[in-house]
Amino acid sequence: MLKIQLFGPTTVITPVGAVGGDALGGAKPRQILEILALSLGTPVAKDHLAELLWDGAPPASYLGTLESYVCLLRRRLGLGRGRDSAISTVLHGYVLDREVAEVDLWEFRRAARAGLGTPCPTASWTHLEEALGRVSGELLASEAYAAWAARERELFRTELVAACCRAASNALLVGQADSAIAAARAAVSADAIAEEAWRLLMRALWSAGRRAEALRAYAELREHLVVELGTEPSAATVGLFLEILSAHDAATSSLRPDPREEVRLLLGLLREAVAAVPGVQEPGSDHALARVAAELSTAS
Repeated sequence: MLKIQLFGPTTVITPVGAVGGDALGGAKPRQILEILALSLGTPVAKDHLAELLWDGAPPASYLGTLESYVCLLRRRLGLGRGRDSAISTVLHGYVLDREVAEVDLWEFRRAARAGLGTPCPTASWTHLEEALGRVSGELLASEAYAAWAARERELFRTELVAACCRAASNALLVGQADSAIAAARAAVSADAIAEEAWRLLMRALWSAGRRAEALRAYAELREHLVVELGTEPSAATVGLFLEILSAHDAATSSLRPDPREEVRLLLGLLREAVAAVPGVQEPGSDHALARVAAELSTAS
């Protein structure tokens, strides 16, 4: 059994040890392995492999060169040749045999699909925890510049955010605030403008008694949206922010950080809100800020 790791530097765990880096035969043999692993169990035509390997402009003699790369890759992995190899020759192409190869990306997808398709929060969380545990680094980290690898990373980013959001939601339902925080943070790290993920992070932090951090999460989201999209948070996100802002939960008050931290955060949010009002000059001091804010709040 071959275990192929596409998260982080591409590595193959073989019965005799790990093979990675230059030991795979160089960039092109490594990329062949990666492309076949992305299509585990499905044949990939030689001309398609060549299009990806040479960025749409394969050399005239690509067929012989491609076949030599495959031979080198098989030799470096200790595999046989032809149709009985783990990298099997098929009509006009090659296929990585799913019976003898396991790919961490496909294991992530298997567990994530089970988690997303299970209505029970506890069972869903178990599957999603397994899926997220498979993510040990950036997908196809060995291919920083290949266009096909960038497309795969973008596709995976969407899958990862969905899995993280569902995991965070399930963790909140079963009272695991810390797990929810970790999953939500992973989601916003993958997509800084995913509002659902930020709302889950805000709720998880609030549930853990970390109100100031929940409010700070809103401020971070708003900054990302304004800078990257030129928009403000949605009504749902603003509503959650106001709910947290006005909440007084005695059960979690002993868990809250220094109240002075909340005051500093709230002053920062207030300053942003005042500065966003057309025609109002941003006050220089906190006293002036309070006065301007009071005037704006009472203006008809």
